[in-house]
Amino acid sequence: MFRRNFSSSAHVAANYYKITLKRSTIGLPEDIRAASKTLGLFRLHKTTYKPVNASNAGLILKIKELVQVDLVDSIPNKEELAAAKPPRGYTVVGHKL
Repeated sequence: MFRRNFSSSAHVAANYYKITLKRSTIGLPEDIRAASKTLGLFRLHKTTYKPVNASNAGLILKIKELVQVDLVDSIPNKEELAAAKPPRGYTVVGHKL
């Protein structure tokens, strides 16, 4: 018997899943709805960050058709999230009368 040794480096592996709910859970079985709520996904386009582990991977696989998953190294703080958003309101570029 051969045994595979997998080495995981902190520099190569990501630390968190960035999970975004893209499809609704209305009309789906209760176990699928419970999996999305366990991951913290209550509304459409809600994004949560969960650590990379086997239990979270199993929940993601259960609802893989409903979510978009990215691997990220760190959870952004409020300042980083605010910097990524466009400014509120609108600006008048020119006027035509």
